[in-house]
Amino acid sequence: MAAIIGRDFVLKKGSTSGSGGTAIAGCKTRRFTINNEPVDVTNDDSVGIRTLLDKPGNKTVEISFSGIALDTVMATAALSASDVVDEWTATWGTSVKIYGNFFIASYAQTGEYNGAVTFECTLQSAGTVTLSGTW
Repeated sequence: MAAIIGRDFVLKKGSTSGSGGTAIAGCKTRRFTINNEPVDVTNDDSVGIRTLLDKPGNKTVEISFSGIALDTVMATAALSASDVVDEWTATWGTSVKIYGNFFIASYAQTGEYNGAVTFECTLQSAGTVTLSGTW
């Protein structure tokens, strides 16, 4: 696997096909997490050893990002009931994409007295998420 520079991880709003959309400007950090919730099927026959199903009970994807607030697009989307679930795409370079519908789970904005206004946002998957391409 080749190394990838962090700024090549681009987050776009408004595209479930993985193309198009509007880049979220001002991002400095981005992160995605794939969560698989285990299903415990331990019983008396397990003789005290935990046994898990080979499939997750729930599979979720979370994307978090933060940076410099350059406009009110994210704050407006977080406050708008119609924009809380929207199409999002995260890309790494030209070959890897993860896309689908995501719920705006949290949004925070902070401003220090003599510094730039910053923001943090977390998206949680709301349906099928597709990962395409190779590292």
